[in-house]
Amino acid sequence: MSKWFIFPALHEEERGVINQELKRVERSLDLAQQSLLAQARDWAHWDDTYQFVQNNYPRYADVNFSPDMMREMRYQLIAFFDANGEIYFLSGLDPDTNQFAICAGVTDDCAWMAALIDSIQRSIDNTPEQQYFLSPGVSAPAMVSITPILRTDGSGPSAGWLAKVRLMDKQWVAQMENVTGLPITIEQRPTSDPIPFTNIEGETIHAHHLLPTNVPTISILVGTQLNRTHYLASLSTIRYVLIWTVCLMLFVIGFVLWLMERMILKPLKALAIFAKQTMSEDSNLDSALLCQRNDEIGLLARSFDQQLSRQRELNAELLNLSTHDSLTGLPNRRLFDQRLQASIHEMEASSQPLAVMMLDIDHFKLFNDHYGHQKGDQCLQQVAQALQKVATTHDFLIARTGGEEFSALLPNTSAQQAKHIGQLLHDTIDALAFPHLASPVAPYFTISVGIGSLDEGTDISPNVLMSTADQALYSAKAAGRHQVKIFTPPNADFSVVSHDTSL
Repeated sequence: MSKWFIFPALHEEERGVINQELKRVERSLDLAQQSLLAQARDWAHWDDTYQFVQNNYPRYADVNFSPDMMREMRYQLIAFFDANGEIYFLSGLDPDTNQFAICAGVTDDCAWMAALIDSIQRSIDNTPEQQYFLSPGVSAPAMVSITPILRTDGSGPSAGWLAKVRLMDKQWVAQMENVTGLPITIEQRPTSDPIPFTNIEGETIHAHHLLPTNVPTISILVGTQLNRTHYLASLSTIRYVLIWTVCLMLFVIGFVLWLMERMILKPLKALAIFAKQTMSEDSNLDSALLCQRNDEIGLLARSFDQQLSRQRELNAELLNLSTHDSLTGLPNRRLFDQRLQASIHEMEASSQPLAVMMLDIDHFKLFNDHYGHQKGDQCLQQVAQALQKVATTHDFLIARTGGEEFSALLPNTSAQQAKHIGQLLHDTIDALAFPHLASPVAPYFTISVGIGSLDEGTDISPNVLMSTADQALYSAKAAGRHQVKIFTPPNADFSVVSHDTSL
């Protein structure tokens, strides 16, 4: 039985764990690349950058580039290209000497950038839209993100391209290990080399997967390892468990037959009924008589009742920790996604409207740079408290789904109703008057709000619904921030509510 049923099941479980963990590492890598692209796009869609590549902002480099900035943001290279794809400005840290350099070409102190710049220019020629990819390097592979340089409002034409490069070195690998909780290896290998998916060495399984780069002949080998101690222990003990189970069953049967029914069997039956009904949430059993017994059965019943109560408390605490943000106490993305999926199903069944919001603190990075991250955390807590008060009053869900990003779920709410609530949230944060002297929008903390909605008869997924709110939020930012916008289909005007920020 163990050979045909138990052992294959254990093998299948182990393979599933290996696949799951390896995919988790790859998802973390992809999220890191998307984050780098978002940072590049944030710089590229900035009027100062647009003016800089047109020779209209001579102080841009002095204001925005320093060795400390490059090290803090873990950038290896930031490259600007003109509208013809030619080098305009380079800033980077030499991976061998860690020396900071600013150049107008790949010569002298910037000669080490030549291979990366050549790779970036080829990608611009082949795909002139925003993109990200992995690129092989001399000492370590690198993540590269490229995006066109546009005005803040997104208008064109493009003035050139901005590329950001982050080296996947030992420091980066160590950070990814902290994020995933798994040991990670990153190697450059020829694409033609045969690579085994798994390699077992004693009690350790090494799992690998090849990721493509922009150089077809070279790939990135991503690996992790898992401990097989649990699996091997299961194999070594399964035979003993089977033997002892049979022996124990025979002993119990003989022991139960030997005991008199009134002394053992009847109390055990009562305890079994008590345990079964106590574990049921809708139980109506009066357990007072069983718990008040003075014999061993009563002691077991009381102990069981206490342990079950404690287990329920711990489960409730664990559920709260897994579904709420530790800093603000708000629901986290996991709980928000669950509620969003359920709300869409309810909407489809009841034909009621559904609205969602994405809220973003304006220029929060500038706040952290100016006041420090500890002050930033305090600000997030106050903002979260203010948003939660409004959410409690109007009976909707508000969650923290990013660093300075919040999301709201408003069942049975139309887009126009959501706009009024969005304006209330907007005004509530204004009323805090939390100082933000580094903000170009206002001397106090402000938020931008994007609203997406789902009406009767609309067939839409959670991702698509949230993307409408994200696009509305992006438009609010592009229009100057500190305002509320409702998503409308392309070629239609956004509905916008804003405040005069000239005060």
